[in-house]
Amino acid sequence: MPADIEKMAYAGDVPWHGLGKKVEGLMTAEEAIKAAEMDWEVGLEPVTVRGLIQSDYKAIVRQSDHSVFAIVGNRYQPIQNKDAFRFFDTVIGGGYAYYETCGSLNGGRRIWMLANLKDSLSVKGDEVKKYVVLSNSHDGSLALQMFWTPIRVVCSNTLQAALNSAAEKFYARHTFRALEKIDKAKEILGIANRFYGDFKEKMEMLAIKQLPAADVPLLLAAAFGTHDAIPIEDVYNPVKIQMQKVEELITVDRNEFAPELHGTVYEAYNAVVKFTDYYRQYRGGKPDNRLNGVWFGGGNVIKNRALNWSLNYAGK
Repeated sequence: MPADIEKMAYAGDVPWHGLGKKVEGLMTAEEAIKAAEMDWEVGLEPVTVRGLIQSDYKAIVRQSDHSVFAIVGNRYQPIQNKDAFRFFDTVIGGGYAYYETCGSLNGGRRIWMLANLKDSLSVKGDEVKKYVVLSNSHDGSLALQMFWTPIRVVCSNTLQAALNSAAEKFYARHTFRALEKIDKAKEILGIANRFYGDFKEKMEMLAIKQLPAADVPLLLAAAFGTHDAIPIEDVYNPVKIQMQKVEELITVDRNEFAPELHGTVYEAYNAVVKFTDYYRQYRGGKPDNRLNGVWFGGGNVIKNRALNWSLNYAGK
């Protein structure tokens, strides 16, 4: 696979982005890492300039093929793939969740696992499954982190994953104490319950608030970062096309929702989500760039803006 997705494996149904190698049965962490060909390690090697070792810098190198991922400071401590996800094995082993997808992006520089928490919630009859994503980088661009990814069952749209406050997130920066923090991160289910309780409350608030057609341009302006006083037809053309597509999804593509959700902020927000997941073009127009864009890139930014505006609007 070219571009963003380097390797990927999945269990069960084909993922919403339609990529990866299917494996039979539900995966353990060890099985997932092997299936996605992520059973490699990285190391730190000296950096030399004109034959002189630079003591303040190290190169992050994948040991299996000697790929150089990045140059980092000497305080940087690699977190190996097997260590990055081992703290979640307690939850998996207890039968509370299972790994659904696992893979590497950007030539191995970023890795992830998506775990299904085997539960769902309902927003006025709209079923949403509960997931958690564990991600790490090997180029210094991202701390080891855990974030939530609720996914609508009817269309596999990935709803906003970062509603939780900073206190409810898990981060482990690449320092010598990182593994100590990993070993203490055993409260995943408790964090998940708090997050999804808050998530359901907020989504239900969106589901009872009507969004008149006259206010739809305000949501679009917020989501795409334009000025709300500028008519859509006057917006820079590439952005205008995207905004018009979302407007079409809001007003036309309604068969996914029960009648009581028509015209609500929840329906409009989900139109933004659907656009970023399925219609928005990501770098190079390649489908395997979509996962990175939706979770970590421009698609996530659009979702953040849309959600923040929607919550503020519904709270008025």
